[in-house]
Amino acid sequence: MRGLARYIPFVALVPMLAACHIVPQFSSASSSPTPTGSEFTPPATGSATPTHSAAPLGPLGVLPMPAGAKAWSDNSDTPMGLVAFVKAFYVESAWTKEEGLYRQRGFVSGTIQGWINADGSQQSIAIVKFKSSSGAVSLFDGLTGTLKDTPKPATTMTDSSDGGVGVVDPTLDSLGNANAEIAAHTGGYVIDVHQFTASTPDPAAAKALLLRQYESLKSGT
Repeated sequence: MRGLARYIPFVALVPMLAACHIVPQFSSASSSPTPTGSEFTPPATGSATPTHSAAPLGPLGVLPMPAGAKAWSDNSDTPMGLVAFVKAFYVESAWTKEEGLYRQRGFVSGTIQGWINADGSQQSIAIVKFKSSSGAVSLFDGLTGTLKDTPKPATTMTDSSDGGVGVVDPTLDSLGNANAEIAAHTGGYVIDVHQFTASTPDPAAAKALLLRQYESLKSGT
Protein backbone atom coordinates (compact mmCIF):
# COMPACT_ATOMS: atom_id res chain seq x y z
CA MET A 1 0.00 0.00 0.00
CA ARG A 2 1.43 3.34 -0.97
CA GLY A 3 1.84 6.24 1.42
CA LEU A 4 -0.53 9.09 2.09
CA ALA A 5 -1.04 11.82 -0.49
CA ARG A 6 1.06 14.90 0.22
CA TYR A 7 -0.81 17.47 -1.82
CA ILE A 8 -4.40 18.60 -1.57
CA PRO A 9 -5.41 21.41 -3.94
CA PHE A 10 -7.35 24.51 -3.07
CA VAL A 11 -8.39 27.05 -5.70
CA ALA A 12 -7.83 30.71 -4.90
CA LEU A 13 -8.69 33.49 -7.34
CA VAL A 14 -6.47 36.56 -7.52
CA PRO A 15 -6.46 39.46 -9.98
CA MET A 16 -5.40 38.27 -13.47
CA LEU A 17 -4.46 34.82 -12.15
CA ALA A 18 -6.34 31.62 -11.42
CA ALA A 19 -4.06 29.99 -8.89
CA CYS A 20 -4.02 27.01 -6.59
CA HIS A 21 -3.02 26.62 -3.01
CA ILE A 22 -1.05 23.42 -2.64
CA VAL A 23 0.01 22.50 0.88
CA PRO A 24 2.31 19.55 1.59
CA GLN A 25 0.04 17.05 3.32
CA PHE A 26 1.38 13.69 4.36
CA SER A 27 2.33 11.59 7.36
CA SER A 28 5.91 12.08 8.51
CA ALA A 29 5.98 8.38 9.33
CA SER A 30 4.69 7.24 5.94
CA SER A 31 6.64 6.29 2.83
CA SER A 32 6.18 6.54 -0.94
CA PRO A 33 3.67 9.43 -0.88
CA THR A 34 1.46 9.87 -3.91
CA PRO A 35 1.05 13.52 -5.00
CA THR A 36 -2.19 14.77 -6.47
CA GLY A 37 -2.59 17.50 -9.07
CA SER A 38 -2.88 21.24 -8.74
CA GLU A 39 -5.69 23.36 -10.09
CA PHE A 40 -3.94 25.40 -12.74
CA THR A 41 -1.20 25.33 -15.32
CA PRO A 42 1.25 28.18 -14.73
CA PRO A 43 3.09 29.52 -17.75
CA ALA A 44 6.57 28.29 -18.46
CA THR A 45 9.06 30.02 -16.21
CA GLY A 46 12.64 31.10 -16.56
CA SER A 47 15.51 30.68 -14.17
CA ALA A 48 15.22 34.13 -12.61
CA THR A 49 14.89 34.14 -8.82
CA PRO A 50 12.05 36.35 -7.49
CA THR A 51 13.24 39.32 -5.45
CA HIS A 52 11.68 39.42 -2.01
CA SER A 53 10.15 42.66 -0.84
CA ALA A 54 11.43 44.76 2.04
CA ALA A 55 8.27 44.06 4.05
CA PRO A 56 8.63 42.92 7.68
CA LEU A 57 9.06 39.23 8.40
CA GLY A 58 5.88 37.24 8.94
CA PRO A 59 4.88 34.72 11.63
CA LEU A 60 7.86 32.81 13.09
CA GLY A 61 10.18 34.98 11.01
CA VAL A 62 8.94 33.73 7.64
CA LEU A 63 10.29 35.74 4.71
CA PRO A 64 8.00 38.29 3.03
CA MET A 65 6.60 37.40 -0.37
CA PRO A 66 8.56 38.37 -3.49
CA ALA A 67 7.68 41.67 -5.09
CA GLY A 68 4.62 41.35 -7.30
CA ALA A 69 3.50 38.00 -5.84
CA LYS A 70 -0.09 37.18 -4.87
CA ALA A 71 -0.67 35.56 -1.49
CA TRP A 72 -2.59 32.33 -1.05
CA SER A 73 -6.02 33.22 0.27
CA ASP A 74 -5.69 31.42 3.61
CA ASN A 75 -2.27 32.69 4.69
CA SER A 76 -2.42 33.72 8.35
CA ASP A 77 -0.77 36.77 9.92
CA THR A 78 -0.38 34.95 13.24
CA PRO A 79 1.38 31.71 14.26
CA MET A 80 -0.71 28.54 14.13
CA GLY A 81 -1.40 26.29 17.10
CA LEU A 82 -0.84 22.54 17.08
CA VAL A 83 -4.24 21.43 15.80
CA ALA A 84 -4.45 24.13 13.13
CA PHE A 85 -0.98 23.40 11.81
CA VAL A 86 -1.38 19.64 11.72
CA LYS A 87 -4.73 19.92 9.92
CA ALA A 88 -3.19 22.25 7.34
CA PHE A 89 -0.04 20.17 6.81
CA TYR A 90 -1.31 16.57 6.94
CA VAL A 91 -4.04 14.43 5.45
CA GLU A 92 -6.95 13.80 7.79
CA SER A 93 -6.05 10.16 8.39
CA ALA A 94 -2.74 11.29 9.93
CA TRP A 95 -4.06 14.05 12.20
CA THR A 96 -4.34 12.10 15.44
CA LYS A 97 -0.97 10.40 15.06
CA GLU A 98 0.85 13.58 14.06
CA GLU A 99 -0.69 15.63 16.86
CA GLY A 100 0.70 13.08 19.32
CA LEU A 101 4.14 13.12 17.69
CA TYR A 102 4.26 16.91 17.64
CA ARG A 103 3.37 17.08 21.33
CA GLN A 104 6.15 14.61 22.11
CA ARG A 105 8.59 16.71 20.10
CA GLY A 106 7.68 19.88 22.02
CA PHE A 107 5.70 21.80 19.40
CA VAL A 108 5.49 25.53 20.05
CA SER A 109 3.90 26.99 16.89
CA GLY A 110 3.91 26.81 13.11
CA THR A 111 3.13 28.75 9.96
CA ILE A 112 2.49 28.04 6.27
CA GLN A 113 2.80 30.92 3.82
CA GLY A 114 2.39 30.55 0.07
CA TRP A 115 2.16 32.77 -2.97
CA ILE A 116 1.86 32.90 -6.76
CA ASN A 117 4.74 34.67 -8.46
CA ALA A 118 4.31 37.05 -11.38
CA ASP A 119 5.56 34.34 -13.76
CA GLY A 120 2.86 31.90 -12.61
CA SER A 121 5.12 29.68 -10.53
CA GLN A 122 4.20 29.04 -6.90
CA GLN A 123 6.26 28.84 -3.73
CA SER A 124 5.52 28.06 -0.12
CA ILE A 125 7.39 28.13 3.16
CA ALA A 126 6.29 26.12 6.19
CA ILE A 127 8.10 26.72 9.49
CA VAL A 128 7.64 24.71 12.67
CA LYS A 129 9.09 25.81 16.02
CA PHE A 130 9.87 23.34 18.81
CA LYS A 131 10.99 23.84 22.40
CA SER A 132 14.40 22.36 21.63
CA SER A 133 16.58 21.27 18.73
CA SER A 134 15.85 17.60 19.45
CA GLY A 135 12.21 18.08 18.44
CA ALA A 136 13.27 19.81 15.23
CA VAL A 137 15.72 17.02 14.38
CA SER A 138 13.01 14.40 14.97
CA LEU A 139 10.62 16.08 12.55
CA PHE A 140 13.36 16.77 10.01
CA ASP A 141 14.40 13.12 9.99
CA GLY A 142 10.82 11.91 9.52
CA LEU A 143 9.99 14.52 6.89
CA THR A 144 13.09 14.00 4.79
CA GLY A 145 12.78 10.23 5.10
CA THR A 146 9.36 10.52 3.50
CA LEU A 147 10.67 12.81 0.76
CA LYS A 148 13.48 10.41 -0.10
CA ASP A 149 10.89 7.64 -0.53
CA THR A 150 9.08 9.52 -3.31
CA PRO A 151 8.75 7.06 -6.24
CA LYS A 152 10.96 7.38 -9.31
CA PRO A 153 11.52 9.28 -11.54
CA ALA A 154 11.82 11.62 -8.53
CA THR A 155 15.38 12.09 -7.28
CA THR A 156 16.80 13.23 -3.95
CA MET A 157 18.56 16.59 -3.70
CA THR A 158 20.76 18.00 -0.96
CA ASP A 159 22.36 21.33 -0.19
CA SER A 160 25.52 21.47 1.93
CA SER A 161 25.11 25.20 2.59
CA ASP A 162 22.16 24.64 4.92
CA GLY A 163 22.00 20.85 5.34
CA GLY A 164 18.87 20.74 3.22
CA VAL A 165 17.41 17.45 1.99
CA GLY A 166 14.60 17.21 -0.51
CA VAL A 167 13.19 15.78 -3.69
CA VAL A 168 12.96 16.85 -7.33
CA ASP A 169 9.86 15.34 -8.91
CA PRO A 170 9.53 15.74 -12.69
CA THR A 171 6.27 13.78 -12.74
CA LEU A 172 3.68 16.27 -13.93
CA ASP A 173 0.24 16.51 -12.48
CA SER A 174 -2.79 16.52 -14.76
CA LEU A 175 -2.26 20.19 -15.58
CA GLY A 176 1.46 20.10 -16.21
CA ASN A 177 2.95 21.19 -12.89
CA ALA A 178 6.25 19.83 -11.54
CA ASN A 179 7.53 20.13 -7.98
CA ALA A 180 10.73 20.56 -6.00
CA GLU A 181 10.63 20.35 -2.22
CA ILE A 182 13.46 20.72 0.29
CA ALA A 183 13.67 20.97 4.08
CA ALA A 184 16.28 22.02 6.65
CA HIS A 185 16.48 22.68 10.38
CA THR A 186 18.26 25.18 12.59
CA GLY A 187 18.00 25.33 16.36
CA GLY A 188 14.40 24.50 17.25
CA TYR A 189 13.07 25.28 13.78
CA VAL A 190 12.23 23.10 10.78
CA ILE A 191 11.75 24.76 7.37
CA ASP A 192 9.98 23.14 4.42
CA VAL A 193 9.98 24.85 1.01
CA HIS A 194 7.97 23.98 -2.13
CA GLN A 195 8.57 25.26 -5.65
CA PHE A 196 5.88 24.52 -8.25
CA THR A 197 6.61 25.28 -11.92
CA ALA A 198 5.18 24.39 -15.31
CA SER A 199 6.60 21.40 -17.18
CA THR A 200 9.98 21.19 -15.42
CA PRO A 201 10.89 21.31 -11.71
CA ASP A 202 13.13 24.13 -10.52
CA PRO A 203 15.31 22.78 -7.69
CA ALA A 204 17.66 25.78 -7.87
CA ALA A 205 14.82 28.13 -6.96
CA ALA A 206 13.70 25.86 -4.11
CA LYS A 207 17.26 25.70 -2.75
CA ALA A 208 17.69 29.46 -3.01
CA LEU A 209 14.46 30.15 -1.13
CA LEU A 210 15.32 27.62 1.57
CA LEU A 211 18.80 29.10 2.05
CA ARG A 212 17.43 32.64 2.43
CA GLN A 213 14.90 31.46 5.00
CA TYR A 214 17.48 29.32 6.81
CA GLU A 215 19.99 32.17 7.07
CA SER A 216 17.30 34.57 8.25
CA LEU A 217 16.15 32.22 11.02
CA LYS A 218 19.67 31.20 12.00
CA SER A 219 20.79 34.80 12.41
CA GLY A 220 17.82 35.44 14.72
CA THR A 221 18.35 32.41 16.98
